[in-house]
Amino acid sequence: MAGDSNSEPEPDRERPKRIFLLDGHSLSFRAFFALPMSLATTSGQVTNAVYGFTSMLIKLLGEERPDLMAVAFDKGRPTIRLEQYPEYKAGRAEAPDEFRQQLGLIREVLETLAIPIVEVEGYEADDALGTLACRAVDRGMEAVIVTADRDFFQLVRPGISVMFNRKGISDIVRYDVEAVTERFGLPPEKYLEYVALKGDPSDNIPGVPGVGEKTASKLIQDYGTVEELLAHTEELKPRVREGIEAAGQDLIRNRELARLECDLELAIDPQDCVMGSWDHDALRRLFNSLEFRTLLERLEDLEAATKPVVEQATLDVRTGTAEEVAHVVNSPGPKAVALLVDEGVKGIAVSAGGGQAVFAAVDALPPQMAQWTGDRTAPKWVHDAKDFQAALFAAGLSPDGVTFDTLLAGYLLDPAEASYPLAELCRRYLGLDILGTAEEQEADAGQLFADPGPGVAREAAAVGLLAPVLQERIDRAGLAPLLADVEMPLSGVLARMQAAGVALDVPYLQEMSETLGDRMATLEHQIYQHAGEQFNIGSPPQLRTILYGKLGLTPLKKTSKGALSTDADVLEKLRDHHPIVDALLNYRELSKLKSTYLDALPPLVSPRDGRIHTTYNQVGASTGRLSSTNPNLQNIPTRGELGRQIRLAFVPGAADRELLVADYSQIELRVLAHLSGDEALHEAFAMQTDIHAATAAKVFGLPLDQVDPELRRRAKVVNYGLAYGMNAYGLASRMGIATDEAQEFIDAYFAGFPKIRDFLDHQVGQATVEGFTSTMLGRRRYLPELASSNPRVRDMGRRMALNAPIQGSAADILKLAMIKVDGALDGSPLDCVMVLTVHDELVFDVADRDRPAASDLVRAAMESACELTVPLKVDIGWGKNWAEAAPAGH
Repeated sequence: MAGDSNSEPEPDRERPKRIFLLDGHSLSFRAFFALPMSLATTSGQVTNAVYGFTSMLIKLLGEERPDLMAVAFDKGRPTIRLEQYPEYKAGRAEAPDEFRQQLGLIREVLETLAIPIVEVEGYEADDALGTLACRAVDRGMEAVIVTADRDFFQLVRPGISVMFNRKGISDIVRYDVEAVTERFGLPPEKYLEYVALKGDPSDNIPGVPGVGEKTASKLIQDYGTVEELLAHTEELKPRVREGIEAAGQDLIRNRELARLECDLELAIDPQDCVMGSWDHDALRRLFNSLEFRTLLERLEDLEAATKPVVEQATLDVRTGTAEEVAHVVNSPGPKAVALLVDEGVKGIAVSAGGGQAVFAAVDALPPQMAQWTGDRTAPKWVHDAKDFQAALFAAGLSPDGVTFDTLLAGYLLDPAEASYPLAELCRRYLGLDILGTAEEQEADAGQLFADPGPGVAREAAAVGLLAPVLQERIDRAGLAPLLADVEMPLSGVLARMQAAGVALDVPYLQEMSETLGDRMATLEHQIYQHAGEQFNIGSPPQLRTILYGKLGLTPLKKTSKGALSTDADVLEKLRDHHPIVDALLNYRELSKLKSTYLDALPPLVSPRDGRIHTTYNQVGASTGRLSSTNPNLQNIPTRGELGRQIRLAFVPGAADRELLVADYSQIELRVLAHLSGDEALHEAFAMQTDIHAATAAKVFGLPLDQVDPELRRRAKVVNYGLAYGMNAYGLASRMGIATDEAQEFIDAYFAGFPKIRDFLDHQVGQATVEGFTSTMLGRRRYLPELASSNPRVRDMGRRMALNAPIQGSAADILKLAMIKVDGALDGSPLDCVMVLTVHDELVFDVADRDRPAASDLVRAAMESACELTVPLKVDIGWGKNWAEAAPAGH
């Protein structure tokens, strides 16, 4: 009795087994038309249907974890229904050859995955699935039918639901009794009556002319069955009555044609629909032959997710002596290492695996340990190789032999995360909370007189457990070369660059700051004069009151909170409407320059060497680009006087030295030419003339000498914009022209460079299928936005799918160039130090005597960093500061 305190608790009831029944033909057909025909193996076998079906299957296995499963296919002609109605399915277009050729492959996938296949001669797959679903419910199971066919809505009841594939391969809606009733205005048991009236064009079941979804639903709501409807046609409106009476007994035939058989003789019962064990070798052979590397990864990840990753749930760490640490170091195998850094290396922890680690506090690393950190033959695993090596560089050591970095591995596996703390990676990939929460770690770190040793030892032990797991995932994803040949070597290059730093002309910055302060004061006085009063220029509400309330300027835009906007874009459009706006824009520009750079940079200069040491972030951008902090060099304007004034402050380290700037010329367009294989774009680069003028000449069919500056400007916008997903509206806004004129330009561009359109379309299609894009070196960017139901989010995903392979490949090439230049300098007698990298350029501090040789070495290394079908081109500039050293035209 409810509420009776003496009542016995009910025993736990076992969850009913769930059987998933897949409509093989309809799902395969939906996948075939949802995915591009360009999905094919290198031998030319089209695989869009088998890829899409297999992708849906793996998603289902991962998200639903079915207990039982079967897939049904049609076998021969549906003779039972054809006997009732010879025109059944008549007029249906024959399936394309490219689809029929893939059905055998889909069956092979299912057989390799040991998933039962069901077929019945003379009947359709729908009948076999209906029979299995009804018998499963009778045996106390829950049945879920996965299909793109509406006929199954008639079977929905307690215990049977339908996962309906509305569109594509990911737009799936689950229908239970309530959902069917809400969608059609009728319960599932009345669905056949509804179909009898509305008909089913896909099966050539004729409906009543003029009776659509709403009318059919309303008639069945009112009369319940077609028999009752036929008996009361005199109550209907004349137009509807005429159609119903003309159909007559055909309505009953329609209903019976659509009715699914649920009592067939089958060779398999629901409880026998067991998925067998996979033959991993056969699975790998099949998926490799289909070139389904990504799907194979997903299957292996799915299988791995059901197994414990590591048995070790707790760590065994201790504080010992340097000799005890050396003993662990001398044992066989790779070692996980973590450092205690506090104005120098103050401790080291080492783990040989098994969740064990020992920490030793040191004032300086003993000679044996110092030698080990630089031993290339002694493999070391760390979390954040760049910081690990930078700390050892600062201690006067030469680290080597770092072979795995859990930070970089976590980044490559999922580049969209904001950060990659070791504790979170352990939770995600080991399923263990072995380092505690971030709050617990902060609390431990904040304790007065707390011993930091155990925390450093736990880090080393955690890295020892995590590294092999991440290495396996990196291998499966095909990312091992990117990690081993690019990111790991680059971490050492960046560590050396951070240690080297770059000289800064502090007196110049201080003088410039004072000058700008005076100019800002003058502008401030002008602004107050124009406003007729003093106010806080930095306050948007007060500025809003002055501009729109007092001065009566026309507001052009509102903020997300509904307030009138005063942002830079709006003010720029109002510049000619009142003199206060020009003064405001100039004031803002000077204020940003002063606060962000002139006043912020001098305090960052190291008192130790008088240089500024930016910190490079190797895992900060999902495209693979580098970023930097303290200072953020990526935000220095690349064009205009503002950027030039800031760059004037970056100087060589001595009077007899200069800065060398090496900048890739149009690298993203060259990557686009390489990836697309477009002959016309290759030809434009081969001409070794202005690429934008050459593009305009191609698009408009003009001689190169007849391309005027305006046409060149438009070609430049399109060259860069289309690869970033720019549409006609965006192009029109950038060019200041009508949208239809911009579309004409885009159409002419793609007519002149047809393979670029094909490449961009393929990128979006491939990313939609696989969920990510890849660069030339295999770097991935995952794009869940492409599966969003929100059109704006999908459009954003489309733009990223277009941009990521191009920008990411350019970033990879720059990284390869940095590694190659660093290696070349390491083996040369030149006094040339790489000190900065921003976007597509590298900056070097070079002795005057080595100027010619340094130019040749840097150019040769950068232009040969990666082999493309168009040549890489590097422009070189020299100067006594960063601004003067900019190559001509950059």
